[in-house]
Amino acid sequence: MSEVLYRKWRPRRLDELVGQEPVTQTLTRAVALGRVAHAYLFCGPRGTGKTSTARILAKSVNCLASKDGEADDSCGICRSINEGRALDLVEIDAASNRGIDDIRTLRDKVHFTPNEARYKVYIVDEVHMLSDAAFNALLKTLEEPPPHAIFVLATTEAHKIPATIISRCQRFDFRRISTGAVVDRLQAICAGEGFEAETAALELIARTSAGGLRDAINLLEQAVVSYGSPVTERHVRDLLGLGSDEAALTLTGHVLNRSPQDGLKLINDVLAQGSDVRQLHRTTVDLLRLALLLKSDAGVTSGYPKETVERVHSYVSGTTLAHVVHALKCFARVDMRRDTILAMPLELATVESALGEDKPQAPAKPAPTGRAPSRPTNPTPQYSRPPQYTSPQWPSSPPPSRPVAAQPAAPATPAPSASIPLPTDLPADPSARLDRQWEFVLKVLSRHNKWRRFNVGALLRGCDQRQVADGVITLRFAHKSHVERIEEELDNPESRKLVLDALAQAMQSKYDVRVEAVEAAASASPQQAARTSNLVRMAQAMGAQVVAEKEEPFEPEADPPGAGTPKTDA
Repeated sequence: MSEVLYRKWRPRRLDELVGQEPVTQTLTRAVALGRVAHAYLFCGPRGTGKTSTARILAKSVNCLASKDGEADDSCGICRSINEGRALDLVEIDAASNRGIDDIRTLRDKVHFTPNEARYKVYIVDEVHMLSDAAFNALLKTLEEPPPHAIFVLATTEAHKIPATIISRCQRFDFRRISTGAVVDRLQAICAGEGFEAETAALELIARTSAGGLRDAINLLEQAVVSYGSPVTERHVRDLLGLGSDEAALTLTGHVLNRSPQDGLKLINDVLAQGSDVRQLHRTTVDLLRLALLLKSDAGVTSGYPKETVERVHSYVSGTTLAHVVHALKCFARVDMRRDTILAMPLELATVESALGEDKPQAPAKPAPTGRAPSRPTNPTPQYSRPPQYTSPQWPSSPPPSRPVAAQPAAPATPAPSASIPLPTDLPADPSARLDRQWEFVLKVLSRHNKWRRFNVGALLRGCDQRQVADGVITLRFAHKSHVERIEEELDNPESRKLVLDALAQAMQSKYDVRVEAVEAAASASPQQAARTSNLVRMAQAMGAQVVAEKEEPFEPEADPPGAGTPKTDA
């Protein structure tokens, strides 16, 4: 049985890799300088050369006559790796060997010395399929493998790999191969195999493969087997079921010229002919992307036929860039995967693209009433804080119950949606007032938590002791972690101003704030601790007064008579 083209033309040296120059240059220098790492992570789209690079790396580090970091590809070890009979190159498919038992077996065998090569290379393909337990079992071995072992992990979904695994590997990101590089490689394969292919056909194959060289080589071989040599663009279109670009070009013209009636008629004609509407959608999106590039003067038109570029350029000359962007968004949102027969999503996108560009809607302004808003006549003042967190101006006495002319509000300060009432019958003692208003402070702070790491109001609920003295409010917490988090928030000037304003609003006076752990206040005298206890402060809030402070000395309780006399039997 003949070998398929993508395996026959697989690169055997680092300089033969297509479109991955940064990766090949780094690996070549690492081998030449003897700075090979113990673990590598190759990630990128399918068909970009990850597994091939891993095999080439295994040859380069074990080659008996390597030169400048490149394997000679002719020694015994290189031939055994090329022929797939090297015992020191172990390839593992993590998709079918993803359990912890498989990794434990690998961990036990990794300590065996190589058979004939210098290094034993383990290639774990699709490594993101391993289970969490398997990753944990691999972690220590991957960090400190034996000196003769090299791990190469290959994956198409690097985001599924734990960070602990990634941090122990040298990561290389394989990028999609450009259309020009794919076409050059396909032309080299055609010349080596002895068959002909049109350049337009190879360009169409390259665009369809979306940067994957293996897919492109497979499509080329399929076209050669189906239609023989030479391979034309019509052959490739028939093979892929693409049909002609004429329908997509015409639909693109109707979309850009705002002709939804003609566009809907064209879509239904294509549907009546039995053509693939899903492919019509894909080609139309690709042409709208070309229109965006042409309208933006980006100058990126490689991979498109000259006639197609000229027709799309004529379409965009009579429209605006905003309309091109709007049309591309409408068609890009279409999902044709669920139903490939009905063309309703495509029809809706055609009509929606002709309605107009997406414009940000300005917030609705309240209609003018012709009169200034008046304040409520409730004698109980309502305190609320605008988003600027401006310090409130406190009146010396409650405002009188009479209508007051409204002051014009600042244009940048919207009125709050709700306000928190503040009682007027507050205790005169600052400590008692703070205890009375503590829930008010927490409510105010809990309403302003946007874009902050911690909810200040939630953190302050863990405050065990509060003390007011010399214009400073001391908040004590039982756990040091709460103190550290509060201090982290108070280091932010905006958060500190928020807390100070809330306290000033509740206390009707300006205070500074300080946080500390309960242990830091343990050295206070018993009299001071008694004066600052919650029980004493609540009693003072109810009208009680401290008359005298007396500390009772501790006296051990005397034993009852006869307690120390042992009992004797009569």
